[in-house]
Formats: sequence, structure tokens, C-alpha cells
Amino acid sequence: MPAKTASETWPLAPGFNTGLAAIDAERQQLLQLIYQAHRLAEQGASTSSLLQQARDLIVCTAAYFRREEMIMQALKHPTLEATLVAQGKIIQNLQQDFNSRAFNRESIGEFIIFLKDCLIAHIINANKNLAALDSALNHKIVDLLSSAEPLNSSHCVDIYIVDDEQQHVDLMVEITSIAGLAATGFTSGKLFIEQPIANTDIILLDLNMPDMDGIEVMRTLYNKGCTPIYILVSGFDERVLHSVKQFADTKNIIVAKKLSKPINTKEFIHYISQLHIETRLQLSKSHTPQKQTINIKEKLSLEQLKTAIRDRQLVLFYQPKLDLKSRKTSGFEALVRLQHPELGLIFPDQFIAMAEENNLISELTYEVFRLATEDYVTFREAGIKPNISINISAQDLLDLSMPERFAALAKAQHIPLEVITIELTETAILQSVSDSLDILNRLRMKGFSLSIDDFGTGYSSLVQLYQAPFTELKIDQHFVMKMLEDDEALSIVKICILLAKELNMTSVAEGIESQEIWDKLAQLGCDLAQGYLISKPVPVDVCCRWVAENQPAQSFG
Repeated sequence: MPAKTASETWPLAPGFNTGLAAIDAERQQLLQLIYQAHRLAEQGASTSSLLQQARDLIVCTAAYFRREEMIMQALKHPTLEATLVAQGKIIQNLQQDFNSRAFNRESIGEFIIFLKDCLIAHIINANKNLAALDSALNHKIVDLLSSAEPLNSSHCVDIYIVDDEQQHVDLMVEITSIAGLAATGFTSGKLFIEQPIANTDIILLDLNMPDMDGIEVMRTLYNKGCTPIYILVSGFDERVLHSVKQFADTKNIIVAKKLSKPINTKEFIHYISQLHIETRLQLSKSHTPQKQTINIKEKLSLEQLKTAIRDRQLVLFYQPKLDLKSRKTSGFEALVRLQHPELGLIFPDQFIAMAEENNLISELTYEVFRLATEDYVTFREAGIKPNISINISAQDLLDLSMPERFAALAKAQHIPLEVITIELTETAILQSVSDSLDILNRLRMKGFSLSIDDFGTGYSSLVQLYQAPFTELKIDQHFVMKMLEDDEALSIVKICILLAKELNMTSVAEGIESQEIWDKLAQLGCDLAQGYLISKPVPVDVCCRWVAENQPAQSFG
């Protein structure tokens, strides 16, 4: 960030102090950065300068939150999960507020005040959780933070404009500068690929260039192991842009946006600013040690997995599903984690395949179901009676005793079977069609609901819907997340919603991360929504608090 413009400081109010010097110093530093930006706005700094300040402050706030998370995690603070949820909402609100503003001096100055107010409210609330910490912990916290990323570290994300028309390059460089960002222009693809491009750089790339077209540029950089973020530009029809995007997807090359010439300059200014923030946030996040997940050098062993299932180290996190019309919560998807006493919180991609390969999946699924029934009791005691979705594996469909065992668990807790939805992918059904239909029909006859997950990603989806008694269709997030920029993805989402209606099934869109996608799905008549826009998966106690804070009591029943 720019050098300090004034000698004044913005001291912490007495009520902001925790008594732990290390934590108070963290807060002081971030508030001082906000104060400097505020002073620049008062002194009439240029709009581009304030835009740069605003983006820096969002990134610094996210870095502060990660450092706060490290402290609470190391101290095993009981409110860690609730704090993570609150942090996520603040960063999301800051990004949405910033992106929605007019890019002028007055509006960005107001945003800086908005950011300050959000942070102060967070600090006041955090003090309630940190008040009981022993001052003797200060040295431990200092040592911990010494290994973390600094608050005001400057992650370099370079922007390049690659187009064979010099006039267009000059125009886009100038437009980018209006957003308070710098860009370097090239009129030759061959010259551009010789530059030291980083994977986190942003490339505005014209596809139609005479010496080396855009696809060749992407392929050449890819073969060098370089996969920057692309914004593709073309004068060709939309189908060409779409096809190039599919080519990029097959190689895991990120295409953030597709633009047709002539480019809408006002929209581009906002978009490049937004993309720059998001890229910096991801970059800084990747530099922060993620101690909450398993260390790659300390992989879970088969014996540890067996012990985890036996000793009940599995835990469930819950992600809400909301009705798109009423915005009320209809239920939650249960997602399994493994809380290992030494390795920490381990995600399912680290142990589900191992369980399947070693004939442990039936035992693991039964434990997940048992935990879900216990958690349902917790929900019920909090005045919540939701639908709970539970994922099962393909191998579970070979266990002919599963319907009876699941029903017995639910009845033991006096849980009506109709409030439990069994989720599985179409791929799972295909592995043993006859046995699958046997078990699925018996589950349905007992009263369980059935959901087909990741719909649209397989080759026999319609056959599965025709044969099996599904009650819910989950539209794969791959299509949902792309539907606003990709007409083909939008068409698939529309067809899925229509198909669900025709078959009297509930349609669920997963992977919703923006209000714009929510609004479009509501317009299309989708029934339920699930995704980070609503909430990330959280433990049952955090989930109950989330309902109390976000949803009226009449959401359930």
C-alpha cells in the first residue's frame, strides 16, 4: 500500500483492547491502514488511487481474518467455526458492496468507511470470545504470527493486453488504468509468450491474431507449465468463444470471462477490478498454511481410518438448502469430515476412496447415518425440524440390508423417514442397475426421499430418471456456476428444471455463489438453492445458530 501520508494514528478505543498485545497490535495495524486510506479520500486523492486503496484494504482484511483464524485454531477456541462463518460473510459483503459502487471518488470514499464499520463491528463481537484468554498466551501468539503472511503484503498480479491492433491495446491499457490498475500491452503473440508470465497473471487475449492466434498462445504457455487467468476476446461468433472455453476447460486453464468486440468499457472497468481482487485473495490464501486440513506429508493410513470409524472420530457438517421463492430453509445436506486427534480436520476426498477400496464404506455410511439421526435430535431441540440429505456410495447399493438398517436408526430416534433424503450420483446406480433399483425402491417404500446428485454429468441420466423412483434432482454446480456467462450451460440448467417439473421432482441448484445466479434460478423456477452464497458447511451447533440468526421459526415444520 502507499506510504503513510500523515503522522496521525487512529488509536484503538479502550473497549477494543483484549489485553493481549499481539492481537491488539494486529488490530491497530489494520485500522491504521484504513485510517490512511480515509485520509487520502479526505485530501481529494484521485479515483484511481482510491480504487487501489479499496482493493488493498479488502485483501488486508482477508489477511487479518486468516491470522485471526490461526490464533483461534492454535488455541482450540470453541467459537472458531462461528468466527469463520462471520469472516466469510464480511468478505463477501465487502466484495459485493465494492463491485456495486460507482467508480468515483465520493462513492469509493464511502466504501472505505463501510469497510471500517464492518471491521469494528467484527472486533467488538470478537472481544466477547477473546475476553477470557490468558495474557500468558501472548508469546505463543507472537511466535505463531511470525510465520504468517503480513497484513499489508503486496501480491503481484500483472495484467497483460494481447491484441494485434495497437489502437485496441492502447485503449484497453487506458481503460484498465481508470480502474487504478496497470496493464502491459503486446501486439504480437510470439513476443508475448517469451515474457515471464505467472500463473496468477491476468491476460486479456484476442483470439484472432495473424502471427500467432490466441489458441496457440494458450497452448504454448500451457506446454510450458504456465496457466494464467484468461479473458478471451474475439470478433467471431459466440459459438467460437464457447468452443475455445471448452478447450480450456479440458486442460484446466482458467477462462474467467469471454468478451465479444466491441467491449463495453464501463462493464470492463468494474470486471477487471473485481477479478483483480478475487485473484489476489486466492493468491494470498494459498500462501497461508491451512492447518485445519490434513498435511500432505501426513496422509491418513488405513489403520487410522479403521480406528476413526470405530472410535467415532467422524463428524458431520451441514450446508443449508433454501427455498428460492420464500428464502426459507427447507433442510440441510450432511457432509462428513474426519476429526483426527493429531492430523486435524480431514475432508472426504482424503478417505472416502480409501474406504471404498478396503470394504469399509458400508460401515462408514452407517456411522454417517447414525450421526445424522443424533444431530436431527439436536436440531429438533433447537426448534428446527428440517429435511436432512445424506450421501451414500455406489457400494452401499450392494448392501441389501441397508434400507432396514437405516429405517431402524431413524425410528430409534423417533424421526419420520420422510424428512431424510438419500443422495447418490447416477454413476453409482450404473455400477449395478438391478441391485440399485431393488434397494432404491425399498428405500422409497419405507418413506425415504431419493435425490439424484450431479445431474447432467453422466451419459445415462434420462434412463436413471425413468427407471428409479427419485423425488429430487440436483443440478450439477458445473452448469450452475457457469450459467450467466455460458448460454449452453444456461440451457442445460433450464432443461433440468423443466425436466424436474415434468416428473414431479424437486429441483435443487448447487454451487450458488452470487446473488445474480440466485436471481436467475428464481426466474427459471428452480425450487431449492444451495451454495456458499447462503453458507458453507458448518457443524450442527453453528448451523442451529445460523438458523436462529437468518431464518424465522416458521421455516420448518
